[in-house]
Amino acid sequence: MMTPEIRQQVRIGLLRYLEAAKPRALSGSLLHSFLRAEGMPVEPEGLRAELAYLADKGMAARSSSPMSPELAGWRITAAGRDWLAEEGITP
Repeated sequence: MMTPEIRQQVRIGLLRYLEAAKPRALSGSLLHSFLRAEGMPVEPEGLRAELAYLADKGMAARSSSPMSPELAGWRITAAGRDWLAEEGITP
């Protein structure tokens, strides 16, 4: 279980990675690898929960390929970009 502080850092990390990748979408497994490389103690189910939270807040969105819908990824939304800018957080 993540502490509130770690959960916040995971969410910020996700938005930073998605912002850096725009306009491309990133897969959940790639995002998980990035977070783990930073030392974030996040498990796949925790990652899915945090991505769902960001989607519910309108900060991230699922993005699927018309040619390969099974290769869906995640992208940052305008709301996510605005939040990063308001907080002074850069990718």
